[in-house]
Amino acid sequence: MSRAATQEEAVLAARAGRYTEYAPSPVLGAHFHCLWSHEIRSGADRIAIVPDGYCDIVWMGGTLVVAGPDRSSAFPSLAGGERIVGARFAPGAAAGWLKVQLCDIVGQSIPLEDFWGAAALRLNELLGVGVGSNERLLQLKAALEQEAARRIAPAGDMASVFARASGISQSGDVADAMLEDLSIGARQLRRRCHTHFGYGPKTLARIRRFQRMLGLCRSSKSLPLAELAVAAGYADQAHMTRDAREISTLTPMQLQQQIAG
Repeated sequence: MSRAATQEEAVLAARAGRYTEYAPSPVLGAHFHCLWSHEIRSGADRIAIVPDGYCDIVWMGGTLVVAGPDRSSAFPSLAGGERIVGARFAPGAAAGWLKVQLCDIVGQSIPLEDFWGAAALRLNELLGVGVGSNERLLQLKAALEQEAARRIAPAGDMASVFARASGISQSGDVADAMLEDLSIGARQLRRRCHTHFGYGPKTLARIRRFQRMLGLCRSSKSLPLAELAVAAGYADQAHMTRDAREISTLTPMQLQQQIAG
């Protein structure tokens, strides 16, 4: 995905079309957070896909790719009317399925065949048949269920780390809380976070705090910025503004306005 910045204000992906998430089936529940579809509307130019701490398998542009975790927004070239489907790995599951440390694929979109070989090519050919996004999503779901039946569910420790990173903390001691939860050393925690999330625990917590701020904007669109910062877990409004700009290129006010619109 291209990350070339321009002066044009980015449009949040959710504002650039119709995005829908679907709960995973019981077979996929231990391995995937959700399945999703996104129909891009015409006229959306610079679309920002903001980081969320996850890794996805995505069918877009006629090709299956692995979208690695991001530190900042991605700006893919998406045509109006394009119908994209995907499956979002559960925290801690992607590294085992892909046989790769996620720190090696941060900010990248890599063909699935680089990980799964001929199996990915066969699935890509199946999804490439002229069908609608609903049928394509069902085909992807069925293929992943077949694969999940042969796999052991990932350990729950990284899910606990992700949950801790997603909680509210203004004191910067999220990593210490993770160490207490897992009873492991700081080096081991950092190494495991790099393997399963692509970056260390502090970066993961920063990205999840940004997502928490977006969630508050969706549920409380008129919340004053200073109150929004406190509720999301930032030290103050300036801290929130700095993080939002660095992660998304947008200010909290721009994010509020887009979500409200």
